[in-house]
Amino acid sequence: MYPVLAMWDFHATIGGLIVGLLVGLSGVGGGSLMMPILVLLLGVSPLIAVGTDLAYSVPTKLVGAIVHKRQGTIHAKLVGVLCAGGIPGALLGLATLAFVKAHVDIDQLNALLRHIIGVLLIIIAIAIVAAQIISTHRPAETVSIRAKAPLIIAIGAIVGFLVSITSIGAGSITLTALALVLPRLRLQQLVGSDVAFAAIIVPIAAAGHMTLGSINWPLTLSLLLGSVPGVYAGSRLCAILPLPYLRPVIAAVLAFAGVKLF
Repeated sequence: MYPVLAMWDFHATIGGLIVGLLVGLSGVGGGSLMMPILVLLLGVSPLIAVGTDLAYSVPTKLVGAIVHKRQGTIHAKLVGVLCAGGIPGALLGLATLAFVKAHVDIDQLNALLRHIIGVLLIIIAIAIVAAQIISTHRPAETVSIRAKAPLIIAIGAIVGFLVSITSIGAGSITLTALALVLPRLRLQQLVGSDVAFAAIIVPIAAAGHMTLGSINWPLTLSLLLGSVPGVYAGSRLCAILPLPYLRPVIAAVLAFAGVKLF
């Protein structure tokens, strides 16, 4: 079991740096990349890993949403419809986790979360590849989302629930699902709306985990020390490096991690 940290942790900072670089280079959601590092490499218990991952993600999501807002790449109505399902979904996920924590032994809860995260990582790996295929066959058109609103609300609810339970899903799952449901919406708006949606539900989920006592704050700060410069460097390198195979490689690594966790 990873000990409660009382000071800066070098290994966590290196982990944050690696995740930040990969997020900046590939656009893959940081939660799906950070979770295997926390659980498999740093030995953090799954429950603490979920809460810490959420807390660590909050600044990144907020900054990303601000950038997309300034760029005009957020579809406000789409974000609102996602939140109509995502906020209740996140609250339901937190309530479910609190109920299970109160009635199940902590070791059993961690084992259950480990299995759920493993399955979800495999799904994320498939979603990453699917998103890359979809993004290469997209016309650049704007569309109305009114007709698809019930389905989009359902996507938001599922993702909100999963984010509260596992900290994973606000990136790859949302983006892939929206690309399937709204195939004519410009990719830039899908990405910006996904980031804005995450910037709303991730803080809600993180606040819930704070009340559950499942956030390791020193570990969170250690991760941020590495991830902030990592995201910046990765984003700059993304513009100059040819990286067509990076996302499939990451998908393969996540699938392997999912199998190990399951």
